[in-house]
Amino acid sequence: MRRAWRSGMRACLVSILASVLALLAWHPGSAAEMPRPEDGVVADGVYANAYFDLSYPLPAGWTQDVAGPGPSADGHYVLASLVPAGEATGTILIVAQDLFFVDPARADAAPAARELASVMSRVAGMRVDRPPSEIALAGQAFTRVDFSGVGLYRSTFFIQRRCHLVSVNLTANSPERLAALVLTLGRIGAARAGAAEPPDPPCLTGHATAENLLSQVDPAPSGPAFAPIPVRLIVDAEGAVKDVHVIRATAAQRRGIETALAQWRFKPPTIGGRATEVETGLLIEFGAGGAVAYSTGAR
Repeated sequence: MRRAWRSGMRACLVSILASVLALLAWHPGSAAEMPRPEDGVVADGVYANAYFDLSYPLPAGWTQDVAGPGPSADGHYVLASLVPAGEATGTILIVAQDLFFVDPARADAAPAARELASVMSRVAGMRVDRPPSEIALAGQAFTRVDFSGVGLYRSTFFIQRRCHLVSVNLTANSPERLAALVLTLGRIGAARAGAAEPPDPPCLTGHATAENLLSQVDPAPSGPAFAPIPVRLIVDAEGAVKDVHVIRATAAQRRGIETALAQWRFKPPTIGGRATEVETGLLIEFGAGGAVAYSTGAR
């Protein structure tokens, strides 16, 4: 009964957030070396995600629940689902939405929170208890919105990290338990603290266009056709592809895309007139007769 209750709450939140919120030369081993959004783990009572440089000490007595689904076709990730080991008093769901593949009007914490509040206000039996507002947690600016209904109390915190909208979604069966969960978010910190690593590359939406390409190799067509495949690229300051992250595809599609895009060469990306390593997005679609189509931005 407890597992069914948890699974039902998680499925409900994933559905709501998915609708609201709706990659030096690269070498074959680089994909394994580069952190990915989905690589976060719970160890020694702490959820840590190197890609987002995010760590969160779990509340006492809480643990990782069953793993969520893989990334969606529009770059929506269930990063962690956390539950108490004993009585089922609540859940914590951490999710992320890749901002390269959504409507730019929704690609920020404030509009995402407003849209969530608007959706919840129109659901029978639900009410918005705290309208969207900015709040500081552990020295970072989040946008928070609270709502409740059917005996459950929820608080969602949005923050933009590395061209993704990350949200921490708290659910409890009483206002007091929800308030206690909110206090634990003050322990959020960095996962890479003290590590001598270069800064994350800045986002550059729309760089992977024909106008910026100097040379390209098309991946071999592989089914299913007409299903857009989201891909993230890290392009170095000289225009070479440093990393290819195929977010959702079949194994054959993934191998073909990684091999082909590793050979692409771009004009050196620039920000503020200076050549800069960047991270950008690309959608690939295999069509009839071996055709391959490319596009950027939201579908």
